[in-house]
Amino acid sequence: MTESNTASLNEMETFHQDLSMLCHRLGEVVPGRVMAPSMRFEKVNDTDSFLRFSEQYIRYVLSPIELPAIVAASEFASRNALHELYLLDKQLGSEPHIKMFEKASLTLGRNQLRKLRGMRDVRLLSRYRSSVLEGNAHGWHMLVYGIVLHPFSIPIRQGLAKYQTQVLLGFAQSACQSLQWSQSEWSKVECVIQKMPLPSLESLSPRSQPESPQLTIV
Repeated sequence: MTESNTASLNEMETFHQDLSMLCHRLGEVVPGRVMAPSMRFEKVNDTDSFLRFSEQYIRYVLSPIELPAIVAASEFASRNALHELYLLDKQLGSEPHIKMFEKASLTLGRNQLRKLRGMRDVRLLSRYRSSVLEGNAHGWHMLVYGIVLHPFSIPIRQGLAKYQTQVLLGFAQSACQSLQWSQSEWSKVECVIQKMPLPSLESLSPRSQPESPQLTIV
């Protein structure tokens, strides 16, 4: 493995760690506080309710919003499609489902853009970072994550699987801490999360996404 590839993998591992920490913090406020017509995310009070919450989060947030954004950003990076990236960045800014994550998402995304500023040869990443610094783009962490999958030569399914796992483990760590799970309870949840299937790439295409329910924070 070359020195460059090693550095790239280290950058991605740092990103995954930061993502897990982000979701750990979000886990303090998300479960049980998101509602939609005829649907409420499971209120987490034990391991079983946490796993039900995880399934709902995948269905209503990860699958229709976060994972498709990563897929799209990775594709835009492969084509250097800056205009399309801007449009997606703007679209996410008006997405009500992720309003609760906005501050944390932008903090993580911008921190990663700063850490990756040495990758000047990745033109799309460099121009996106400049637009964020100039206030012309948000800097969503999902888009930064998707962009860097391409130059790091990480297969899209591998990147998506790692993202899904880190997000759910971050929530689980928060629940474990607040509910004081035993080691066996944590191991049970961790094992289930590791085995949760990833949606097909075809289902993550923006054109294939069904309209998701309007979620509001209460």
